[in-house]
Amino acid sequence: MCKTIEDDQSLEQLSKFVDEPEITKSTLGPFKYHRRCWETIEDDQDKIKCDYGKFKDIIVRPQWLRCIANSSFGFRAQMLNYLETNDVSSTPVIFFINKLSGGQKGDQVYRTLVHLLNPRQVFLLENDTTIMQALNIYSSLSNIRICICGGDGTVAWILSRLMDAFPSLKNPPVSICPLGTGNDMSRALGWGYRYKPRQLMKTLTQISRAHSTPLDRWRIQIEALEINRSNNEFVNRRRRFSSFMRHPNFGLDAAIVVDYYASRTRHPSKFTSPLKNKILCINESRKYFNDFAFGIAWDLTSYIRLICDGQDFTDSIRHCHSLIVLNTRSFGSGTHPWSGKSKNRIESLSDDHEEDDSFDQISTHSLPTHDSPINDHDENQTTTTIGGLGRAALDNFETQDFGDRKIEVLGLNIRQMALIRMGFRGHRITQCSQLRIELNHPMPVHMDGGPFYLAGSMAVNITHAGQVMVLTNQNR
Repeated sequence: MCKTIEDDQSLEQLSKFVDEPEITKSTLGPFKYHRRCWETIEDDQDKIKCDYGKFKDIIVRPQWLRCIANSSFGFRAQMLNYLETNDVSSTPVIFFINKLSGGQKGDQVYRTLVHLLNPRQVFLLENDTTIMQALNIYSSLSNIRICICGGDGTVAWILSRLMDAFPSLKNPPVSICPLGTGNDMSRALGWGYRYKPRQLMKTLTQISRAHSTPLDRWRIQIEALEINRSNNEFVNRRRRFSSFMRHPNFGLDAAIVVDYYASRTRHPSKFTSPLKNKILCINESRKYFNDFAFGIAWDLTSYIRLICDGQDFTDSIRHCHSLIVLNTRSFGSGTHPWSGKSKNRIESLSDDHEEDDSFDQISTHSLPTHDSPINDHDENQTTTTIGGLGRAALDNFETQDFGDRKIEVLGLNIRQMALIRMGFRGHRITQCSQLRIELNHPMPVHMDGGPFYLAGSMAVNITHAGQVMVLTNQNR
């Protein structure tokens, strides 16, 4: 690929990361070329132009970048009036990389991308400022797209910032290069379940052909409650707000994740490989041996009151030990607890090379599965449950869809926490557009931002909060 770099600062930045430092300046203008590319062009007149190679559809042209004194990065993109025909249909891509993802694979991806693309379209994630500055730089480019290189936590972080920065459905659509452990959002959108160096090259060519589709965002309002002693009813007090786009869960599964996350924070040097991470996760779950052994003796109804679209569903979580709220189909590293799978293919541990992500979820399950096609619809509309849970009567549910402005609510008992790995589904409760969970006891919770404990006498209100544009990959 013949790649042009417009100024000396870009050249210096590229040379830091590229193993091919020999870059020469042409006599035909302020452009620089890789020497190897330059020598393959015979006609000097043709050296004025560059076809940008196989990734031409996503490369930010160096001539689009202009020095801006008041810009934090010193430059800003500006589309030229005299575009070539090939440029009109291009979809330039901004890359955000979490360097801590994937056991340092984020750093490997970064070095690869600055070699293949314009280094100025590749950003290492540091904080919210990095995201907003990058969006400001490329705000004037039409057809701009985004690729997030990280795990589920990183994806949720950037999607939330996009929702804050753009009106609903007006953001640059987002693709994913999966670098985390669960990678459930990447699975749901069709971008794969783990990072593979060879797959990265294919992913780069698929971004421009991917389809834009809306993804629901849900607002979480957390209220601190007090009991009115005169009538024993809850009274609302303080409120906090958050959001999610995947699957918050409450109860036993979240408790294990909370402890795992705390251990990883205290001793990060111990969590260096997928196999070791899973062994340590199993070790953390041993603390809950009594909960597993005597699961029949307790359930969530002692701790939670569940209200969906104004209707009390508390009795539906009797005998359940985890409450799951689904926005996307994939949960816990590729399981489908709402729809299940009629034909399940489980990867062996030898194929499971996902690494950890400092922002990402840690699944309590160990075996990954291939994800089914995007937004795969549940053909069986009856409620199949495990261990005698659920109603024998026919239950009619709408097709699960991450853009339908509804969430799926389901429960898992201890057996189901394991059996969803084999293609079974959990206890489907309802689909709704508003959800209220009242807690009368401290409760472990796992949301997009990470796991934590909620104190007792709290209420979690979940309502629809707009949509964000994402890219679904149907070419894998």
